[in-house]
Amino acid sequence: MTTNETPPQSGRTTQDRIRRAAISEAAGGFDGFVPLNWIRDSGASVSATLAHWDQRDLAELPAGMGWDVVRMDRPRGWRTVQALRTAGAVVGPVLHSEGHVDVLVPKGSVDGWDQDGATVVEPGEPLLVPPPAVVAPHTLQARSWIVPPGEPLTDGTALYEAFAAAGASMALDGSQ
Repeated sequence: MTTNETPPQSGRTTQDRIRRAAISEAAGGFDGFVPLNWIRDSGASVSATLAHWDQRDLAELPAGMGWDVVRMDRPRGWRTVQALRTAGAVVGPVLHSEGHVDVLVPKGSVDGWDQDGATVVEPGEPLLVPPPAVVAPHTLQARSWIVPPGEPLTDGTALYEAFAAAGASMALDGSQ
């Protein structure tokens, strides 16, 4: 290539990416495409979300619409994810930021959450999310996925039990 030549363009617009992702999702496979149901379930615009990600920006999705979010402090959140995995539970999308860990759970599955150190995010509160490909230790604006979207959501009861177990283990080893 000479200095006057320009590299070939991929020719993929945001609409092309949305269409390809929808086709992949309908076929039942991830294949590197963004899963769209969890975005749709939130009530957010899929095209706006993908456009934000295409610009290497966080997208804003409202919590509590299609799924609930349990927010816990970062150390206990990581320990909770470890406890879920140790218990053999399905671990769905888990978001990590500088101060906390957010776990997406089925809507209504954590009604009445009463454990100190974690809260259920209010319906409509914006959740700033990176693209699913941004998985810890990689970050985008200090956010990443511990478990990216694409798996079923974490069971609320399993999360409750794992959160309690994480607190107990942290108390035993003095890390609280």
